[in-house]
Amino acid sequence: MQDAARASQKPRIFFVYLGEDDPAKSTMLKLRRFNLAEKAGVKKVAQTLSLTPFADIYVSQADAGIILERGLSVIDGSWAKIDGIRGLNLRFPRKLPVLVPANPVNFGKPGKLSSVEAVAAALHICGFAEAATLLLSKFNWGLQFLKVNREPLAEYSSCRSQEDIIRAQSLFF
Repeated sequence: MQDAARASQKPRIFFVYLGEDDPAKSTMLKLRRFNLAEKAGVKKVAQTLSLTPFADIYVSQADAGIILERGLSVIDGSWAKIDGIRGLNLRFPRKLPVLVPANPVNFGKPGKLSSVEAVAAALHICGFAEAATLLLSKFNWGLQFLKVNREPLAEYSSCRSQEDIIRAQSLFF
């Protein structure tokens, strides 16, 4: 699929809500209210491209087909309790290269993205820029994430291999 055609597609977004944080601050529950994300069980999420910091493989453009076919998911929980998801059996686990959050809770702390920032980053890297922008536009700080990470996201999006991603990451962090 051509990059321009992919950019305007809207992949399905799923999340498991663990209820570990204030529900009023859950970015994924807010996206659900806008019908932009679907709450799902672990069984469903395990069959999608699942974002987890415990994966061995970075998300890349090569994952666009999985996202279109199966969807993209995230576990919406607390960073303080992140080890609780370490043992999940995920079919397509992926981690993100380092990016800087713009959310008010972890602003400026590299790697500590909110769930919506993580999903938007994966979408952007895989060529779904319009979908990423739409998700982030629902938060008053959301589009700032794209501004802060403009150069790393552009570089990660151009990577063709895991080695390229590692090299690109070392340019910025």
